[in-house]
Amino acid sequence: MPPLKRLNASLMASSLFVSGHHHLLLPRNPNPRNLLPLSPRRPFRLWARTPPETGDLPAVPERKSLAVATGEVFLGLASFLLRDRGASPSDRILMAPPPSDLGSPGSAVVEDPVEPGVVWEQAPEDVEAEKERRAVTSPGFSFSAAGLLFPYHLGVARFLLEKGYIKETTPLAGSSAGAVVSAVIASGSSMDEALKATKVLAENCRLNGTAFRLGVVLRDVLDKFLPDDVHTRCNGRVRVAITQVFWRPRGVLVDQFDSKEDLINAVFTSSFIPGYLAPRPATIFRNRLCIDGGLTLFMPPTSASNTVRVCAFPANRLGMKGIGISPDCNPDDRAGPRQLFNWALEPAEDYILDKLYELGYLDAAVWAEQNPLEEIVKTTDVNDS
Repeated sequence: MPPLKRLNASLMASSLFVSGHHHLLLPRNPNPRNLLPLSPRRPFRLWARTPPETGDLPAVPERKSLAVATGEVFLGLASFLLRDRGASPSDRILMAPPPSDLGSPGSAVVEDPVEPGVVWEQAPEDVEAEKERRAVTSPGFSFSAAGLLFPYHLGVARFLLEKGYIKETTPLAGSSAGAVVSAVIASGSSMDEALKATKVLAENCRLNGTAFRLGVVLRDVLDKFLPDDVHTRCNGRVRVAITQVFWRPRGVLVDQFDSKEDLINAVFTSSFIPGYLAPRPATIFRNRLCIDGGLTLFMPPTSASNTVRVCAFPANRLGMKGIGISPDCNPDDRAGPRQLFNWALEPAEDYILDKLYELGYLDAAVWAEQNPLEEIVKTTDVNDS
């Protein structure tokens, strides 16, 4: 089959584009004493602009917004590439370029000891600084690309922080929205405050449009929300995935940042869906032509000996393996990939963002029941290892 027809077939057949209507009911809260009480009787329906009290589901409009159309083309291509390489996360990660193709003057290229074939760049002084880390806590947590679904990731992060699964020594990694959340966690900011900042971004996009201008809004929100020393908090701890574009897409991990602006540039690059975040096909990061990291590193590995992967989409329905926390933790009466995909590209109403936040918290709670804190969280003294 010609490549173009194969791509069209992938776009049509991709499980990202599941049709049909679903009725979403919130799962029972496994921890009724936590700060996120949910009513099991109140349905959470799948449309963003129709009040919950409305009766029948509105028909899905045939005409798509520019934001959704642009995002569908990109994610269809990503789905085509990932399926063509195989379904396992490790196969997708092996798109990193060889060291001879990387490395700006004065930088070092390091191969990941956990995932061979993955490389990321570090300045020489940062390589030395990383050696001074006193301890590393395993497992690390990797957050998937998710578009505007990052309230789900924030809810997961809140639970993991509250229950002690994420400590100051826990390595983090992320692509696109996952990179944003990883930086927010490392900054020490409140997840509730991060949700409020998300609503500011969503309201701006709902009023003024999303496509071509989301990047400007994202930069502004991050600059105002993140502390001035966020880059030092992320250095050696947070890996941001980007896709370098030269002849073919190649995954690169960046875990050292010179300034707050440099970190924001990395997160912006990791989120750069061509023609969606800004009206251009790619962006420049450290003199390289780059796009969204989710194309090659959907859930990048952390520097820990073990990584728990967090996916905002139902991993099983998308053919993803090795996922720890996802909507599959509470699979009954949940939004399908198609509805989540729409919310990932166009901001949902605030009450839906709140529900995504709660659902992320609850999914993490279900995962924790099967992974007790005392059994999986280990801190290692780097100097003794």
